[in-house]
Amino acid sequence: MFSVGLVLLSLSASPTLPVADSVPRFDINASCGSADKSATGIGRPASACRDDEEKARNALEARWSEYPARARTTCTEGASLGGPPSYVQLITCLELTKK
Repeated sequence: MFSVGLVLLSLSASPTLPVADSVPRFDINASCGSADKSATGIGRPASACRDDEEKARNALEARWSEYPARARTTCTEGASLGGPPSYVQLITCLELTKK
C-alpha cells in the first residue's frame, strides 16, 4: 500500500526540470571540427571558431547567474541539437530569452 501511495504522489507532483547551476562543459574542438568546411566551400578557420567559443564561454562564466534557471536549462539542451554543443549558440539563446 505504501509504495502505491508514493507512485500516486510522484505522478501528481509537478514535473521539474534539471537546473544547470554552472556553465556546462562543451568540447570546443568538436564544436569547431568542421568550421573550415561548408557546403559553399567558404568556411572559416577553426582557430577563429575556437576563439569565438572561448569568448562565449568566458562571457557565460561571468553572467551565468543572471539568466533564469529555466532558460539556462532549455538553452543548454538546445545548444546541442543538430551537432556538437556550442557556447555561441548557448549565449545567443540566453540573450534572446532576456528580450
